Amino acid sequence: MSKDSLGIKAGRAALWQILGGGWQTLVRLGASVFLARALKPSDFGLFGMALLYQELMVSALSLGFGTGLIVKKYLSDEDLSTSFWMSCIIRLILFSIIFFSAPLAGKLWNNPRVIPIIRIISLTLLIQLISLVPGTLAIKNLKFLKINIIHGISILLESLVAILLAFFANLACWALVVGMLVNAIFYNICLWVSEGFWLPKLVLRRNAFKYLFRYGIYTWAFSVTNYLKQNIDYFMVGRMLGSYQLGLYEFAYRIPHLVFSRISQPVGAVIFPALSKIKDNNERIFAGYVKTVKFVTLVAFPVLFGLAAVADILVPVLWGNQWLPIVRPLQILSFCAAMRCLFQPMGSIFYCKNRPDIPFKVSVLTLIFTAIFVSVLGYFYGLVGVAIGMLLSVFPSFFVLWFAFRFMLKVSLFDFFKVLYPIVFSSLLCAISAYYAIRIFLAFHFDVKIILALAIFLGALVYVLSLFFLFPAIVKELLENVNMIFGNKFLASKANKVV
Repeated sequence: MSKDSLGIKAGRAALWQILGGGWQTLVRLGASVFLARALKPSDFGLFGMALLYQELMVSALSLGFGTGLIVKKYLSDEDLSTSFWMSCIIRLILFSIIFFSAPLAGKLWNNPRVIPIIRIISLTLLIQLISLVPGTLAIKNLKFLKINIIHGISILLESLVAILLAFFANLACWALVVGMLVNAIFYNICLWVSEGFWLPKLVLRRNAFKYLFRYGIYTWAFSVTNYLKQNIDYFMVGRMLGSYQLGLYEFAYRIPHLVFSRISQPVGAVIFPALSKIKDNNERIFAGYVKTVKFVTLVAFPVLFGLAAVADILVPVLWGNQWLPIVRPLQILSFCAAMRCLFQPMGSIFYCKNRPDIPFKVSVLTLIFTAIFVSVLGYFYGLVGVAIGMLLSVFPSFFVLWFAFRFMLKVSLFDFFKVLYPIVFSSLLCAISAYYAIRIFLAFHFDVKIILALAIFLGALVYVLSLFFLFPAIVKELLENVNMIFGNKFLASKANKVV
């Protein structure tokens, strides 16, 4: 595949991921406005406990065969079928363990109400088998437009079902459970159908298994430590403070990390299969990584910085006064999510350079730092301390990024941050403008909903004007990339006018 054709295909895939992630974020936020009023923090906490336990078991017992399928240049039917049958065996074992060990989770959380919830949501592990291989092939071939359309509809269905059941059937946290099942069934069946009703052959090849197992074992080891690193705050809050405090913290964590999980992570999913096609060219790998992070932060940074600036008025307006305790943790976690956007695609570099062991080793190290920061600060300062601990735990990733650039790609970390400076500066202007706009309008006793809308509009306007007048090169590059992706001559003429 030529450089231009790969760039166009990857660019389109990244754009669909950003648009799809933006849609999913809007749907989730919109649903949260209704669900936050229909459900109690303890309902979110109970559902979060069940989800945490399942994710822990999945991380502990799953092997990531999909990574090997994406990296391998030429795939045979034996590779695909071997991956499917091994995944079936693992998923069936995993489902049985989660189902029958649910009472242990009840003891872990000191809450027996979580047991039936865990058993029901564990069905999603079996449902996902339908599209396991077709989904991996769709990712490998950068078919992210199709993936995002299906995912966007499934999340909309999940949200609508949860809202209706919460308001009209009064099902409490079970509304979230049923919504999750509807999402899983719709998404996996639609993806399987869209990929041509793929069916496995009755073959299991030893050579294929050995290749997939090498990537799978390191992907598994990384996923376990990475899961613990990212969720140790949940475990500590749930264990020490109970479902109510966990519900508050989970809500504070969810809002800013919607931006991360729906924009940064999906775009990171594009960069891995794209870079795997040019893994022998360090210059192109670096350029691809930098461009990915640049365009992710171009969207994510102003949203996250602005969220921190308006949180004290946004929370009561959208979700009600019962959620006011989440304001400070939400502000801190917004900056945490922003930092994670810089490092999320980093694992792609190591996988492309045939070093799947490095993400695991790094994850172990950062897990230690996370445990120390979260436990100490959480003990003394509660939810705010836990949020600060999670923010501090991101900083060891700077060393890892420096190592990846300096020794593997032979480039400078300074070159990376020099590219991001205009976006950081403009995002800070956006946040400062929104923050002081709220203070000024409050002095005139405007309605809080009007103040919130004006602050958001002013912050967004300042961000756009800052980029356009202070950093026109970024605007020009953005328009040129859109032109490259879609071949729009009108956009090309606009780009040439940006000085």
